[in-house]
Amino acid sequence: MKYDISVIIVNYNVRAFLEQCLMAIERAQHNLKIEIFVVDNASVDGSQAMVKRKFPHVHLIENHENVGFSKGNNQALKLVKGNYVLILNPDTLIQEDTIITLKNFLDEHPETGAVGCKLINPDGSFQVASRRSLPTPWVAFTRVVGLSKIFPKNRLFGQYNMTYLDPDIESEVDVLSGTLMFIRKKILDTVGYFDEDYFMYGEDIDLCYRIKKSGWKIHYTSKTQAIHYKGESTKRGEFSVISRFYSAMLIFAHKHFRDRYSIFLQIILTIGIYTRAFLAYLWRLLKNLLPPLFDLVLIILSFFLAIKIWLPLYPLERFRTVLPIYTIVWLMSVYLFGSYHIKLRYHLKPILWSSITGLLVNSTFTYFFKQFAYSRVVVLISFVLITLSLSMWRFLFRLMSPVPSAGPLSKLRRAIIIGAGKEGKRILKQLQARPDKQYEVCGFVDFESSSVGKQIDGTEVLAAIDNIKDVIRVEKIDDVIFSSDRLTNAQILETIVRAQGSGVNFRIVPRELEYIVAKSSVDEIDSIPLLDIAGVADPLDLMVKRTFDAVASALIIIVTAPLTLINLLVGARFVKKKILGSVGQPLHVWAFDGGIYFLKHIPIYYSVFSGKLSIVGSQIIEYETREYHPTYKPGLTGLVQIKLKEKKKALTKHEKDYYNLYYIKNQSIITDLQIILKSIF
Repeated sequence: MKYDISVIIVNYNVRAFLEQCLMAIERAQHNLKIEIFVVDNASVDGSQAMVKRKFPHVHLIENHENVGFSKGNNQALKLVKGNYVLILNPDTLIQEDTIITLKNFLDEHPETGAVGCKLINPDGSFQVASRRSLPTPWVAFTRVVGLSKIFPKNRLFGQYNMTYLDPDIESEVDVLSGTLMFIRKKILDTVGYFDEDYFMYGEDIDLCYRIKKSGWKIHYTSKTQAIHYKGESTKRGEFSVISRFYSAMLIFAHKHFRDRYSIFLQIILTIGIYTRAFLAYLWRLLKNLLPPLFDLVLIILSFFLAIKIWLPLYPLERFRTVLPIYTIVWLMSVYLFGSYHIKLRYHLKPILWSSITGLLVNSTFTYFFKQFAYSRVVVLISFVLITLSLSMWRFLFRLMSPVPSAGPLSKLRRAIIIGAGKEGKRILKQLQARPDKQYEVCGFVDFESSSVGKQIDGTEVLAAIDNIKDVIRVEKIDDVIFSSDRLTNAQILETIVRAQGSGVNFRIVPRELEYIVAKSSVDEIDSIPLLDIAGVADPLDLMVKRTFDAVASALIIIVTAPLTLINLLVGARFVKKKILGSVGQPLHVWAFDGGIYFLKHIPIYYSVFSGKLSIVGSQIIEYETREYHPTYKPGLTGLVQIKLKEKKKALTKHEKDYYNLYYIKNQSIITDLQIILKSIF
C-alpha cells in the first residue's frame, strides 16, 4: 500500500511526550494516508507498552540499546512507503494543519526538497534553531566565540541561526532542525539517509548539506508552527551531551571542509571547537564543585573561629593533626546525606542531619583517641558554627535565587485552567485532590464570554480568552494549564503566542490523560500518593520547629514584659479562651481583656512557649462541642491565614483542607519563615 506521508519518531524515555505527539498526529491527519513509525531506543519508562496498548496501528521498532538518532531514523526509512517523510521528535506538538501545510508547500514548490516550519518554545518564544546556515569556518567561528549571541540581528554575525531574519518571513535556508523535517522520499533515496557517524546532533546539518549539494532547495515557512519541548530526552547527561554536540561539529568539519578549505582554516576551526568544548566541560564541572568547596572553606573557618572563641591563647599548630580529620568527617557527612545531589543541594534538612552526625563522630574521637581530645567544647562550638554557616548560605541562595526555588511555599504555583468544559472540570478535580502537585487553581478562562462570572465546582470563570494576558497579570499567575477537549492544538499555540512575555509556564493535559505536560516536567495527576502526610512526622523537622517556637516566643515574652506590666496597671485582665486543639480536643489559651488594644494577644505567646500552640500552624478556631475539624497544632499564623488575607474572602472547607495538607507535606523551617514573612509584610 502506498502512503502520502510516512512519519518517523525516534523515542528515548519520553513516554508522556510521545503519547501527546502521537495524539497530535492523529488530529492532523485529515484525509491523508499516513503511516507512523516509532523507533524506541531501549526506553525504560514504559514507552513501548504504551504504543502497543494505545496506538496499535503504529509500526513500533524496539531496539535493545540506544542506537542514536541517525541509526534509529534509518531503521524506519528502509521500511517507509510514503511519498513524503516527516522526521519528528517525540517532544513536539504539531498543529492540526501542520502536516497538510507542509505537504502543500512541497507540492507548490517542485524545486524544494525539504521544508520545515516555525518552532516555538513552551513559553511562546521563537526557537532560533528552526532554521540555520551551514557551519562554514566563519559561521562556526561566530558561534564558538559567541558573536552570534552578542550581535544576533547583524547579518554578518547572526548567520548561524539566521537571527537577522524575521521569524514570520518565509525564506530559503541551508539547514532545518532535525526536530521537524518534511522531505521528499525520492531525495532520500538519491542522496542517502542520515549519516550514522553522528550519534546525536549534526546529522540534520549533514543531511541538509547533501540535499542542497544535489541541487534541491530547502525552505522555512511560518504558515504553520509547532511547540518543541527542547532537550527532553537528552537533559539527563550534561557531560555526554556536550561530548556528542562538539564531536558532531568535528565530524562535519572533517567530512565536508577537508577538501574545501585550507589546512590553516581547518586547524583554526578545530582548535576553536575543542576550546569551546573544554570551556563547556569546565563550566559544568565548576557548577558541581562550587558547593563542596564553599562548604570546605566554611568548615575550616568554623574550626578556627571555635578555637579562637574557647582557646584564644592556644597555639593553632597543636590542631594541625586533628583539624583535617574533623574537617573530612564533617564534609563526608554532608556528602553522604545527599547535600551535593542536584535535588538536595540547597536544602537545609540534610545539613542538619549531617552536622549532628559529624558532631557525634568527632565527639567519639575525643573519647577513644586521647591524642585528639584537645577540647570537646571546641567541637561543640564548631558544630554550631558549621550548622549555621552551611545552612545560612543555602537559605540566602534560595531566597535570592531568580529561580522559584526559595522553598516549598514559593512552589505553591498559582494556576488558571483554559477551557471550562468537561476536561477542565476533570483537571480541576484531580488537582484539588493532589496538594503534592503544588497547583493553586485560581479560576478558569473560557472561549465563551457568556461563561465569565459563573462558578464551576466552586471555581470562577475569570475571563474570556482574549483577556488572558490581563488575567495573568492581575491574578499573578505562574502556570497556564490547557484542557484539550475545547481547544485545538492550533488554538493552544495561538494562545501561547498571544500571552508571550507574561513569564508563565504553559502546561498541557492531553485529552483524558492523567498527566500534565510541561517544558521540564511531566506531572502525574491521577492518584493521591500514600506518602502525602509522612513528612509531618520527621523528628528533625519537629525538633527544629519546637526549638524555633520556644526561642522566638521566649524572646517576645522577655522583650514585652514591661509592656505586659503596664497593661495590667491600666486595667487589663487575663481571660481564658477555649479553642480547637490539634485532634479536636478543647485547648485553653490566655489573652488580655481591656487595657491597651495592640497588646491584647501578648499572653498567647506563653501558650506557644509551653507547646500548646505554634507560631506557624493551623487556623485558630473557637471550640464547639459539636464541631470536629481534624488539623495539626494551631498557630498564630499559617498558610490558611495567609490565603484568607490574600483572597479577602472566606475559604471553602475544600480550600482549607487543600492548604492544610499542602503545609503538612511541605512543613519545614523554610516554609515557616516564608509564612511569617508573608504575614508581616
